[in-house]
Amino acid sequence: MKYALYIFLSAAILGCSPAQVNNSSTKPSTDNSSEGTGGSGTSGGDTQTPALEKLKAISNEYRAKYALNDVFAKLVDNRGNNFAALYGVRNFRVVLHGVYYRGGANNSYNTVDGVRSNENPLPSSGLTNLCEENFKEAIYLYSTNYSGSVKSVTCRNYKNETNTLAYDQISPLTYTNNEKFIQKVYNIIKGKSQGPIYGHCWNGWHASGYVGAVLLKQFCGYSDQRALDYWVKNTDGGSAGHESVMAQVTAFKPISKYQISAEESALICP
Repeated sequence: MKYALYIFLSAAILGCSPAQVNNSSTKPSTDNSSEGTGGSGTSGGDTQTPALEKLKAISNEYRAKYALNDVFAKLVDNRGNNFAALYGVRNFRVVLHGVYYRGGANNSYNTVDGVRSNENPLPSSGLTNLCEENFKEAIYLYSTNYSGSVKSVTCRNYKNETNTLAYDQISPLTYTNNEKFIQKVYNIIKGKSQGPIYGHCWNGWHASGYVGAVLLKQFCGYSDQRALDYWVKNTDGGSAGHESVMAQVTAFKPISKYQISAEESALICP
């Protein structure tokens, strides 16, 4: 099956709230990287390999499962509704098919676990449902109240198999953490670890958008302007006051050692 790589307007940078942005982190990255290398690798090298076949299978599986055809469409809305199997998350969007998804945590509107402050990690329903959807990892992009959260969930997934979801915490608004996300995704693409991953902040707008923008620049060849447009549009009108995050979106440059092939990029990029 032939896949086309759709390049959409995009921009992303971490930060669900202005208070979470570290203004000192907007300096240019010192990583060894080159502009435009992400997602534009050479073709042919990985064709027919088991890792590529595995990537194709998971991409096809989640493309069919969620039918998210672009990086702006939502499977779950701002109040956590429209897809019951993922109740507990908010503003759920694809970044890389079968590999990485983004969004928020449904604490403000939760009718299952009960309403609590928006500034919290995922509720129990969100963790359980992600596990049942066969996600392998969820990453909380802030540290607030994470210490009191469970760190893993084991369940029977929708295939009736045993699955364990790891729940981790990484604060992405410093350049030192960009590579942590990139390496996790790269390892899934190369078949060294399993996905998908759900990266979330509180609302699914700022911090989750930043990580999404970085990954789209790294693996799908998004330009600085397209990444920025992506980030702004997916804040759902809430981009004002986040200039330092926007600067980080455009400042990030793809890291050459995590370059992937054209075939891999075509499979996962929306």
